[in-house]
Amino acid sequence: MLYYAHKDGQRYHLLSIHLARVAAGAAARLRSLPGRRELIPAAVLAGLAHDFGKYTSYFQRYLRQGRGGPAKQHAFISGLWAAHLAARLDLPVSLRLAVFLAVIRHHQGLATPDEFLVPARDLSLPSWDTLDPAVSGRLRVVKDQVADLRNQAGTVARSLSWAARRTALFLDGQDLAVPDWLGLNWSRILQEFLDRWTAAYGELYGQWRRLKRRAEKDLKNYFDLLSLFSALIDADKIHAAGVEEGKRVVFPAEGELVERYRAVRFSTPRTSMEMLRENLYRNVTARIKEAPPGQRIFTITAPTGSGKTLAGMQAALYLRGRLTAASGLPPRIIYALPFTSIIDQTFGVGEEVLRAALVSPGACVPTSWLLKHHHLAEIRYQERGDDDGRSLDEALMLIESWQSEMVITTFVQLFHTLIGYENRMLKKFCRLGGAILILDEVQNIPVEYWPLVEETLRRACRQLDLRVILMTATRPEWFGEHEILELAGDPDAVRQQFQAVNRVIVSTDITPLTVDLAAADFLRCYRPGRSYLVVLNTIKSSVAFYAALREEWGGKGPPLYYLSTNIVPAERERRLKEIRARLERGEKPVLVSTQVVEAGVDLDFDEVWRDLGPVDSVVQVAGRCNRHFQRPQGNVRLLHLVDQAGEGGRSLASFVYGKIHTLAARRLFAARPYLEEPDFFDAVDDYFRTVRQGKSMAESEGLLEAMAKLRFTRGAGGEEGPAVQDFALIRDLPYYKQVFVCTDAAAEDVWNRYQATVAGERDLKRRKEAFLILKRDFLRYLVSVPADLLLHRIGSESRPPVIPPHLLEEFYDAQTGFKRVKDEGALIY
Repeated sequence: MLYYAHKDGQRYHLLSIHLARVAAGAAARLRSLPGRRELIPAAVLAGLAHDFGKYTSYFQRYLRQGRGGPAKQHAFISGLWAAHLAARLDLPVSLRLAVFLAVIRHHQGLATPDEFLVPARDLSLPSWDTLDPAVSGRLRVVKDQVADLRNQAGTVARSLSWAARRTALFLDGQDLAVPDWLGLNWSRILQEFLDRWTAAYGELYGQWRRLKRRAEKDLKNYFDLLSLFSALIDADKIHAAGVEEGKRVVFPAEGELVERYRAVRFSTPRTSMEMLRENLYRNVTARIKEAPPGQRIFTITAPTGSGKTLAGMQAALYLRGRLTAASGLPPRIIYALPFTSIIDQTFGVGEEVLRAALVSPGACVPTSWLLKHHHLAEIRYQERGDDDGRSLDEALMLIESWQSEMVITTFVQLFHTLIGYENRMLKKFCRLGGAILILDEVQNIPVEYWPLVEETLRRACRQLDLRVILMTATRPEWFGEHEILELAGDPDAVRQQFQAVNRVIVSTDITPLTVDLAAADFLRCYRPGRSYLVVLNTIKSSVAFYAALREEWGGKGPPLYYLSTNIVPAERERRLKEIRARLERGEKPVLVSTQVVEAGVDLDFDEVWRDLGPVDSVVQVAGRCNRHFQRPQGNVRLLHLVDQAGEGGRSLASFVYGKIHTLAARRLFAARPYLEEPDFFDAVDDYFRTVRQGKSMAESEGLLEAMAKLRFTRGAGGEEGPAVQDFALIRDLPYYKQVFVCTDAAAEDVWNRYQATVAGERDLKRRKEAFLILKRDFLRYLVSVPADLLLHRIGSESRPPVIPPHLLEEFYDAQTGFKRVKDEGALIY
């Protein structure tokens, strides 16, 4: 009898081949991990066991005829089979549990073990009717599946034996060790499982209880489980979809790529900023070459605009060359940033650097070399010499599993993989083995998560063999001095870099002002012939400020722009390009914005006004003033806006940053009403120390405990406390909805195509494919707005709600975006 794993149209795929391919594929994904001797056999086992339940006649009938009840489900009995094999092969207790969880959840996200484990005494009850209905139902299904497998044990054992032999061939072909147990008597092992599956299941419960009692903050079991789970689900999805994997490459002359780029891009440094960038680059290059082989955590602390991006890439490429020579396995470089708005800029630099490795300088850098991954990125995957690229489905799969040598991505993608439970996020976890992480602007991570991120990175460096490069002008107090190597130089050299430039002075007046008074003050101080950036904390205040300037100038003043997430992303991109072009031509625009321009956006204004905010945020926005040191000194004016005049006025900063951050910032700036750039280093250091002392770290502590105890989901087994699923780097604003806005003919065309190809499509697979084609363009016209502003005003028949062209004027201002006609409180970004 032939057993099948899945079908593609009318073509059926053999289950034994699928098991063997996934087993070998999972093993190959773990070869870069330091614990591979222990984990690779477990990965082989998980891959060979993950679809064992598909041997039942229930599943085979479902595959052929589309009919089947609960007994067609295959993951849970496959997990029991995996646990039985793990015990039979005497794997460590922690890995027995890991393979069980990885297999039973390989189509879903990870969940807490207590949800699935049952005490041996309950399994031996005369009747399971007294147990929880979900548990008793699951057990009865397994009992029926076991009875079904007994009736065909001979043919199932032969298929398992054949799958094991094929696995051995695949492993040998990949230069991986072949476990001896693949040659065992599979008929006997299968019979043992069918006879005593309840015993193997019950043993897991006791083993888990003992393991959980010992777990404190040791994350080894957590990282082992995520490694196995990721390797299994990625190999399974790739093979089931028939996708050929991207090939690993070593860049030609990779140690010289940044030097080649700099030789073409830059001339001999002349200005003080050019000298600063040159010195930083040379310091980083020299110190990375002198770094001890065992050094894992590096920092680059330097002023804004001093060339950290190139210096960081140089350090990462040098490390990559050194590690490749030592192990023969080129480590991936993962470059993570806080905002999608600055990814394109960094990606462009990476593209130009890697283009130096191409024979034809004008050729496209293949995606297998350099990949951009975030929700607005184009879904396209191209390998060297492949002009057409992969199909949409294949491209998405390869992109989401980070099959590239250098990945430019967001903090959300990276940290929800390191601290994660979702299937779609964890499939790329296995790509982190041995990787080099560049974390740019790390101070943007919420303070309450600093201990969590710091400890996770520390443990990941050991467990996953990572190297980490932290880059910022305002580095938080992470890691001990003995743990890090500062690539910008020793402490005196770093301090001298900040003192070498004095581009701006921050002058502060913390007298409370309403928005209309602040706008009047700006108009009084405005001088033609100067460019201005105004950064406010809330959408409401920024719209009001912009409206006051627009009304005063009546279209006869300087070029006036507005930016915030109240505007569709497509228009934000267009305006940023236009503003940058005007500034480069020497024109003098005025931009009113929220914090979307704060970090990494390469804009250079003569003067900046900002509402009160955290010191590091103020320093970041000061980096948009006199950025390239073309003037003796730029002015940054810090105001203190409140929601109403008088004693009852509340600081708008507190709506966004909370009381602790706002109070700490007020005290620091009140004590230092004039702050020059050489003072930034110490000011930020003092601020971070104050905030960290005042901020509760309980959230980080609870999440670290949840990771150690594998508490992925809440409330399992009656346990209270945080779970991994509680980690949210960006918290969703409650009661908000996304709305599609037909701002122009291009947006209207996207909406019409969405309605024609996605909304009306009943077949789920075709609907998904159709949306993937439109996804990038579709997301560029979405805005998030308070749900109560839509109530009874926009029809609810479409998902998401849409503002069509004939309602555009009522709901959407061409300059400031969605019209907030109610006082909805402070709204950030």
